[in-house]
Amino acid sequence: MIEFFPALPYVELSESKPSVCQVDGMSVLLALDLQGQVHAFENNCPHADKPLQAGRWTAATLEILCPFHKAVFDVGNGGQVKSGPACVPIQVFATEVRDYQGQRFVFVGLDNSD
Repeated sequence: MIEFFPALPYVELSESKPSVCQVDGMSVLLALDLQGQVHAFENNCPHADKPLQAGRWTAATLEILCPFHKAVFDVGNGGQVKSGPACVPIQVFATEVRDYQGQRFVFVGLDNSD
């Protein structure tokens, strides 16, 4: 079952750079596409266990480039590897924008069906 957790106010998000936040103890990146839709994905490259937060986000193609070894992940296609050296996809999470504490807030959905 997916449970949604508050992450960040929508106004803190950008099309040019992902925003890092903690969601239920996990480091997650939030970024906007060109239409203002929110995308959430893990802040970790599975290739070398390095953070993706300094990577280049491309809002037009929904891709994140790992700043360390240049792996490219397709966030719009379930986090699939578009270019190595990584061979394992990153996790992508569901998002919802809701009114929360008097502002538009992004909620991230995590699968807690253990």
